[in-house]
Amino acid sequence: MSQAIDDPRTATGAADEAPALPVRGRGTEQERLTQWVRRHVHRNGGGVLWIEGPPGAGRTRMLAGAGTEAALAGARVLTGAGPARGELTPLAPLLDALCAETGGFAHGPRTGSPEEGESYRLLREVGNRLRALALERPVVLLLDDVQDCDELTLVAVRTLTARLAGLPLLWVLASRAHPDAPAVRTLRRDLLSGQAAHLELPPLAPEAVRQMAQDILGPRVAAAAPYLPYLDGLPGLVRQFCAHLQHGSPTTAQGPADASTVLAPLVTRRLHQLSEDGRELVLIASVLGRSLTVKHLSQVMGRREPTLLRPLREVLAAQLLHAGHDRLSFPHAAVREAIAATLPRPVRLSIRRRSVEARMKAGVPAVSLASELLDLAEPGDAQAGRVLRAAAHELAAVAPGSAVRYLQRAVELTEDVCPERQRLSAELIPLLWQSGDIAGARDLAHRVVQAPPDALTHAEACLELARMGSQFHVRQPDAQVRQVHRRRDVPVALKDQLLLTTLLNRLLAGEAEEAGDGMAESLMRTRGAHPVGELTHRTMRSMSACHRHHWADALKHSEAAAAGIARLDPARAATLPEVALATSWRAALLGLSGADRSARDLVEEAANEAEQRGRQALLPLWRTARARLLLDAGRLAEAARELASAEAEATATGVSFTGASAALCTRARVAFHMGDDATMEECVARAGACLSSDDPQRRGTGAWINLLALAYRDDPGLSERDMSLAVAYSRRGHVHAAPADPAETVLLVRTALGSGLREVAARAVQFAEHRARRNPRFHLFGAVATHVRGLLDGDPDRLLAAVERYGTARPLLAAQAWEDAGGPAAAAGAPEARVRFERALEEYEACGAHRDVRRVRSRLRKLGVEPGAEPGTTAPAADAPAAGWRGLTPSELGVVRLIAHGATNRQVAERLFVSPHTVNTHVRHAFEKLGIRSRVQLARLYLTEVDRRGAAG
Repeated sequence: MSQAIDDPRTATGAADEAPALPVRGRGTEQERLTQWVRRHVHRNGGGVLWIEGPPGAGRTRMLAGAGTEAALAGARVLTGAGPARGELTPLAPLLDALCAETGGFAHGPRTGSPEEGESYRLLREVGNRLRALALERPVVLLLDDVQDCDELTLVAVRTLTARLAGLPLLWVLASRAHPDAPAVRTLRRDLLSGQAAHLELPPLAPEAVRQMAQDILGPRVAAAAPYLPYLDGLPGLVRQFCAHLQHGSPTTAQGPADASTVLAPLVTRRLHQLSEDGRELVLIASVLGRSLTVKHLSQVMGRREPTLLRPLREVLAAQLLHAGHDRLSFPHAAVREAIAATLPRPVRLSIRRRSVEARMKAGVPAVSLASELLDLAEPGDAQAGRVLRAAAHELAAVAPGSAVRYLQRAVELTEDVCPERQRLSAELIPLLWQSGDIAGARDLAHRVVQAPPDALTHAEACLELARMGSQFHVRQPDAQVRQVHRRRDVPVALKDQLLLTTLLNRLLAGEAEEAGDGMAESLMRTRGAHPVGELTHRTMRSMSACHRHHWADALKHSEAAAAGIARLDPARAATLPEVALATSWRAALLGLSGADRSARDLVEEAANEAEQRGRQALLPLWRTARARLLLDAGRLAEAARELASAEAEATATGVSFTGASAALCTRARVAFHMGDDATMEECVARAGACLSSDDPQRRGTGAWINLLALAYRDDPGLSERDMSLAVAYSRRGHVHAAPADPAETVLLVRTALGSGLREVAARAVQFAEHRARRNPRFHLFGAVATHVRGLLDGDPDRLLAAVERYGTARPLLAAQAWEDAGGPAAAAGAPEARVRFERALEEYEACGAHRDVRRVRSRLRKLGVEPGAEPGTTAPAADAPAAGWRGLTPSELGVVRLIAHGATNRQVAERLFVSPHTVNTHVRHAFEKLGIRSRVQLARLYLTEVDRRGAAG
């Protein structure tokens, strides 16, 4: 380490090759050395100066400074140094110094060991050369690293300093403090007992160290400040440490990334200065962590706390540990890492295992120990496996990803051919599913089912497969279910839940009638048997009621399911697929019943919980549910983003996400209104795969998407068969885990009438009216029935009544009703057509329904109206602002103009013949585009930039 810390050796020979920069903090010693050299040179006197200090104390720079002063005073300067490595050649330092100055010796090179008698001859010749040089002018001989010189050189120095004492020959000898070689210690003693002067280089003061670091690092000195006390006040160490920071070593909040590398030799030296007990204490503490208690340290060391008092005081005095209020801590992470690095890895692992065992005995929770056991535990360690398993159970509800890691490690620690390994694997299945590793969960479940260790584990694995089936269309073989039900050692509650989940799969796949018959028989036995079974039972009954279009009963059973969820343990409930399915189903029902805010709250709470806890498998479900609510609210762009995120997350988990059929229909609806050609084509491609499926639910989805695609392309060639399939699809009460969308009936009737299929449209209208009569609490059904009857009969009054019944809750449907009401008026040439089309245009623009906007604009142009003009004129109003001001649309500009002149939202709505909801939407968009927050700011900005500019023009 000494060679790396000291300054690089100067080239032997001329003094001007040595670094002559002064050492900060060495002013007193440097001045003393300078005066000593000058005095002897000017007086043509000789003498010996012995300089000593630890490695890195600045000896080499001090010698270089002395050489510079001597040369300036007119002296001849010779330099030499003890070799740091390699074979020691006798008299090498002195011979090097003389060769560099005089050009070599006449007796050939000095290689290898001298022959017998040659040593005396060389010693005499060195003395003669030095005498000759000193007679010419004063000579200063600088000899560095005397502790590394060979014995013949040391003998020569002892002999020649005495023999040539009367000549102007000044010897400056530098050595480490406390040299190891006996010959060096003898030379030092002999010289200092004579007339030699002594100069010791003590450690620099802390302020000098800080200032030296400041000189080197400048503003970056703060990164080095915490470590400066460990540099022992040695300038060489300070320069080396700062160089690591200066030349690309990254720094963090804890200090330089490679600080432990630089500090390693420093802390090693301090460790060697400690007693054996102190060294053991700090080494063990470094493995245990940056902060620890004396009690835990004593437990790991196997010693009583009082016996640690003496070594602990020693370690604290060495500043390797600090004592806080109730804990010991290392001053910096790099110091701890440097100390720990001195121990072999097996020793460190052994200490960590002892630490974990001590904390186990002390009752530390398994979660606090599990992360360490991931690295420390070895195969066959049953105790570690139990701790990891317990930690996984504790974290399953809050961090399934971490629980997976712990339980997987517990499985790895268990023997391959062992029933316990299979049981742990069965517990791992739901955790893998939650964390998003769907394929891994399914594969593991299949392996457990094929070779179960016992009937209970087999039943649990079958249930997990069935749960994944209910979410992801993976059918559970009936043979496995029957096998579980034949076993008497499987709890009845588990059997019932497996049966219900299997029936739920069939119900969601579209086998409603078959599932309903089986369900009626099974629910008589399962009701109240188990809370989760009762929850599944209620959800199925709700879905079955929807299939029969008894929506009030569906809502009642959904409310009972919600009450059942409230009675479950919240931590466990969040992990159950049955709870997620029941919650998303209830949110959709609430949205249809008009309780939009409650529906949004349910979905947002569940989505946030899934995101925070890392339940990746459920995120597509909640994003799809959120997109459906956004579509209903007319927020198409946001709905499209949610669906894209759901698709990406489903792709990441490697499985089709929950309610794929319902999600596909929602995507197609959003793309239909937004005019998104690419997404529409993608939906059509998927619809083709659905049509070829054995699943009746998927076949109906494919038929409906085909209908949407033909309507999207304005293709009038719809066949009656296509329409009949679409009608059959719309009659279903639910699509997978989502209730049917009443808006589909409106689209169906509009498309059928546009294709001349009036009988198909009439059947759809009759169905809508029947559904509305059976469900008077669901006002949306009544509004849709009024809407489609008005379409079929061409009755504008019914269509306008539908607008009123929609209100602000379903802006897209209201816009369609306005547009449909304008159709008969336009055909009759009535002036009301324009007003109705413009109202539809306002609503479509607020929703972002670009395709519908283009269509209504076209219809307005056919009436001779320029779209975007204020109602009641055929050209833009004289005081209307220029289109495009600050990115606002014409509709938004019309609203902004009236508000800027003092109109309230209601007055704006009445003036422009739009709904208050549309006005609120335009105001919100205007605030966002203009970067303002109040109507006062809006008025000031508009009047300044638009009205004043118009007046100036």
